[in-house]
Amino acid sequence: MRPLATLLGAVLLAACSLGPSPTMPEQASGAVSEGGITLSATAEPAVVPAGQPIEVEAVLTHDSPEPLIVSGSGSGIVFFSVTRLEDGLSSGPPVMTDDCARHELPPGEPMIVPFAKSGGFSADDPDAGFLRVYLADPELTLPQGTWRIDVSTSGTLGDECTGEPLALELALTVTVTE
Repeated sequence: MRPLATLLGAVLLAACSLGPSPTMPEQASGAVSEGGITLSATAEPAVVPAGQPIEVEAVLTHDSPEPLIVSGSGSGIVFFSVTRLEDGLSSGPPVMTDDCARHELPPGEPMIVPFAKSGGFSADDPDAGFLRVYLADPELTLPQGTWRIDVSTSGTLGDECTGEPLALELALTVTVTE
């Protein structure tokens, strides 16, 4: 029995001396561009224990030398939602006010948008338990699973909410462990 334990110890020691093991990315990130406008986002950490906060931030930029005018909801023009990939558990689509507000993005200055929750549900919603806890916590904490964080814009280019739609979307993936 002793030679087997010695052999096992030698194998483990050799494996450890091969160098560091590949690690998971520290953050999830993505970007999408259209017409000189870019939506990018990061989520950190990309792998997190359940109950620990995930920091998510979106950035909207444009390459025009003039201010970019976007009209849309008074609640903003960048929105977030989350969905667990294993079973579809979701915060649902983003909720915004139904008004028309003017948002100006100065040239060369990014619009930085921290993660914000929105949503609603009825008592008979099958996800009501999750949504009650999710919406009550100001931080983004999620139960175990692989989660897609959707980041999207909603608005129109120009004043009065009648211009060309601004509809950029991207998804980040994070893993929540036990």
